[in-house]
Amino acid sequence: MAEVRKYVNPPAAEVICEFRFPQETTWDMTYPGLLYSSLKETYPKRDQRYVREVVMLVGPEGLREELFVTERSIFLAEDEGCAVQVGPRLLTVSCQKPYVHWEAFSERIMSVFNRVRDVIGIDAIGTMNLRYVNLIEIPEREVTLSDYFAFYPTLPPELPRVPEGFITGCEFAFHDNRDNCRVELTDAVPESTENNAFLLNIDYFLAEGQNVPPDGVADWLEIAHTHVRDIFEACIRDTLRDLFTLREEVPAAARITCAAKRPCIASRMPSLQYPKQARRPSSTCAPWAGVAT
Repeated sequence: MAEVRKYVNPPAAEVICEFRFPQETTWDMTYPGLLYSSLKETYPKRDQRYVREVVMLVGPEGLREELFVTERSIFLAEDEGCAVQVGPRLLTVSCQKPYVHWEAFSERIMSVFNRVRDVIGIDAIGTMNLRYVNLIEIPEREVTLSDYFAFYPTLPPELPRVPEGFITGCEFAFHDNRDNCRVELTDAVPESTENNAFLLNIDYFLAEGQNVPPDGVADWLEIAHTHVRDIFEACIRDTLRDLFTLREEVPAAARITCAAKRPCIASRMPSLQYPKQARRPSSTCAPWAGVAT
């Protein structure tokens, strides 16, 4: 297990937890309204969207793709920073920047999940995942990836040393193949033309065909978060940690004083913004340093 670090300016641009329930799970058009009534105190804003999904089906003629259009109800917090999406056999809980801490997000997940269990009567989990989308902006015009990342692509000497763009990824199995984790690093659009930006996506998920009972969801989430945290730390170097700024733990007495006086440090944490204009970063792929797992 990696050292547990907390940052003043964490790079998490969005954190998502999604549940997919088995086909036999009942769904009724009244469920979104019932769920909204149960959740509107925390998520007062409501919206509807139609989502297209391509599903692979196996029939007598073999494997085929089929396009489905499903309606999703979206419940938003007052500041629209956190959201709940519900649809047929689907539940998603997500929060955007600024990311405060795991304890607060996991509490949101379990609160919504338990409400859904009460309304729909969830008996089984089809699959679920915990995904962190980390937007990392580096204030340099030219970046050598190996200076900031321990996980990055390498290029043979015959290829240009400054690619126009890149994406590199790996998938790892955990707990006797019950869970998988997909890790991807790609270039992104920086907020300033003087900077470079990268996306580090870490998606930990329950493998298809595996089983975790609804009563085991909270424990699974803690395991998932521990692996995501450790993989994130393994993928970055101290130069990035310096950019994120390690957060000093505040003694309990000081936290109480802070809560009484407001605003606390956590409520004033700086946040990353997605860039507005497109520009390819200038990145130099240094020699391979090994995949961190």
